[in-house]
Amino acid sequence: MASQPATPGAASTLRDERKRAQLGGHRGSGARRGEALAAYLFLTPYFIVLGIFYIFVLLYGLGLSLFKIDIGFTAPIFVGFNNYAIIFQQLSYAGDSDFWISIINIIKFTIVVVIGQTIVALLIAMLLQAVTPKIRGVFRTLFYLPAVTSSVAISLLFLWFYTPQGVINYLLSLVGIPGPHWLEDPLFALPALMLLNIWCTAASFMLYFLAGLQDLPRELYEAAQVDGANRTNLFFYITIPLLRPIIFLVVALGTIGAFQMFDQALFMTGGGPLRSTLTPALQIYYAAFRDNHFGLAAAMSVLLFILIFVVTIFQRRLIDTSLS
Repeated sequence: MASQPATPGAASTLRDERKRAQLGGHRGSGARRGEALAAYLFLTPYFIVLGIFYIFVLLYGLGLSLFKIDIGFTAPIFVGFNNYAIIFQQLSYAGDSDFWISIINIIKFTIVVVIGQTIVALLIAMLLQAVTPKIRGVFRTLFYLPAVTSSVAISLLFLWFYTPQGVINYLLSLVGIPGPHWLEDPLFALPALMLLNIWCTAASFMLYFLAGLQDLPRELYEAAQVDGANRTNLFFYITIPLLRPIIFLVVALGTIGAFQMFDQALFMTGGGPLRSTLTPALQIYYAAFRDNHFGLAAAMSVLLFILIFVVTIFQRRLIDTSLS
């Protein structure tokens, strides 16, 4: 059956609808461009800070590592990769190299601190998830207080705790355990800094885990419980796999922070006793401001950056493989 020809009124209405659709499309694209422009304007201060204090500093430090420079005394001398050669030559004498000892110390420190703070943060988050929202808010604030307190203030506080007559040794004496000289014994100095950092950083990462736990779908837990899963099964087969992105974020940020540990070692031990708490960041500080070898310190910084980057990539693959 042949279709009826459109009436003039219908054709006019169709043309008007097409014009309105075109105008609406133009307005929509214009609105999207305006939103994108507004977003970039809001991000401009961050880009400026990122460019000046991160990208520029990174490039400047990389260039500085190619010079022999003692700022304020002699003119910079271009030495190429000689600073890196000096570091690798020191690494060949592992027993006498401060930088090598600092690398070994920070690897031990990072392994213990990252594992400890991740476990503690997850346990605290799960405990807070199990209580009522009002109680959760109170304890979340209390647990988070160490994270917003100055690390120097906390270091000075723990410096008093770790004295032979301090609070920790007093509590140990109540159960008949003689307390060691925490910061004066090479065997206990680094573990003392580990405990301090776990206590300070676990609260921050607790918030990440708590946010992740609150977003987990309840339907999966209910279905698993109907199938007979107990709490252990729920934790290892549902909670941990679903929290994999949060776990990687916590581990990566914790690793970066642990490798850059500086202020606690500087204020509490100065790298001693017997270099047992010497860290790469502290060694870089000594090379630059004590020995006045800024080029060598910059080369150490570049190598530390490469080490952190490689370790972070390895952690990503390890977490993806083990928790997939």
